[in-house]
Amino acid sequence: MSDTYDFESCARAFASAGVAHSPSEVQGVICGLLATGHGRRDDELLGVLAAHVELPSGFDNDVSALLLGCRDQALSAFADTGLDLTLLLPEDEEDLGLRVAALGQWSEGFLVGFGTGAAGTSDSALSMGIQEALSDLAAISQVATPEDDDPEGEDMFEQVAEHCRMAALMIYTELVMKAERKGQPKPKPGTSPRQH
Repeated sequence: MSDTYDFESCARAFASAGVAHSPSEVQGVICGLLATGHGRRDDELLGVLAAHVELPSGFDNDVSALLLGCRDQALSAFADTGLDLTLLLPEDEEDLGLRVAALGQWSEGFLVGFGTGAAGTSDSALSMGIQEALSDLAAISQVATPEDDDPEGEDMFEQVAEHCRMAALMIYTELVMKAERKGQPKPKPGTSPRQH
């Protein structure tokens, strides 16, 4: 995909539109929806995101285009091998604490998006692998911000970020790609977030 989206430009666009939520969290919601087979319709995605960021009037055209572009980029990465899926986090030069907080926000957003897309699905209907991945993401969403940068913390951050990425890919593969291969219908769109 030719357009790429970075944390800083998304943060500026969100701030100018009055969106107080982190770009990481919003991308997490998008990925969580996509992982359940939802969020491909523009109106559905923008409606869920507007409700999540408490913007009842919706987004202006620029922010809508940015959000749809982020969705298209994530969907393309999911649909290929998934190896191109990039979490929308602050640049490596930023403080470790800021990046850790953003990763926690991404994980929280993913859970919200997943809960919205999988509303009405009982936990017992999900595979043990998906349940464990959601549990891991819930723990990561509560992570404490480190007080200082150190090489060990950097290594741990990279490992946890990769774990989040792989968890999202695994859930998408199980719920969407396997269903598409079998010709099964995707789950019906949900309307309210459900936490796991």
